[in-house]
Amino acid sequence: MLTLFHNAVSTCSQKVRWILSEKNMDFTSREIDLLAGEQHADWYIKIHPDHMVPALVHDETIIRESSLIMMYLDQIGDGERFIPDNPLEAHQMRSWLHLIDHTIHAEAAVVTFSLGPRNLINAQPADVREAAISNIVDPIARAQRRSVLDLGVMAPEFKRAVERFIKMLTEIEAQLQRTPWLAGPKLSIADGAVLPYVLRLEHLGLDTIITPYPAVAAWLSSMKQRPSFANAVGQWIPEEVLAFMKQMAADDQEAIQNLLDEIGNTMKEAS
Repeated sequence: MLTLFHNAVSTCSQKVRWILSEKNMDFTSREIDLLAGEQHADWYIKIHPDHMVPALVHDETIIRESSLIMMYLDQIGDGERFIPDNPLEAHQMRSWLHLIDHTIHAEAAVVTFSLGPRNLINAQPADVREAAISNIVDPIARAQRRSVLDLGVMAPEFKRAVERFIKMLTEIEAQLQRTPWLAGPKLSIADGAVLPYVLRLEHLGLDTIITPYPAVAAWLSSMKQRPSFANAVGQWIPEEVLAFMKQMAADDQEAIQNLLDEIGNTMKEAS
């Protein structure tokens, strides 16, 4: 029996729901309310000591870390495999996972909380807001969260995060001009792992960051057409939540565009 502790909007949760759908695996859903701080509850910390989602419970075994969960599910599930047999393609797949896990995921949190739920969190009583920040286990992530909640898109961390997203999109574009999927000729875990992060830009109303990369846009369109997209994303995130996330970016559109222009000019000077 598989039980998934997850959140509708969480990028890491989307990754795991994607592979569950592609593998046609049934699971029991247990949604964790991140804005309410349910991930900090004593009972959940016993499941995930780092206060994060997702966590997968297979019978009585707890499996953490979304990329590891994806690979585990691919190995125990029936049907098509999403870890390539070819060693080079498997290496390419793991390289994308490494980029996501060690760089982009943290930057996605910066971009998200500079825009998405920032106003909701800042509208809370000061002690509730402070508790939400203080409960973040990692000290670097905690400091970044405080900065972006205070400064929004004017936080220095926001500019750095956007720059790193652009670098990732440039790398994806180059790969997709060589192969139809991120790890080679076949769809793999790499595609499912990267999808939520490209999608996060769209959900936050930052579509213009994707526009200069036609191969990325075509890949994203192909991913959306698969049934797994509806199962992993569409059926979980309410339209009103997406509308709210996009509105936050619309409110800061001038500052965001100025930042993108600045980054673009810097890139031109460097090239």
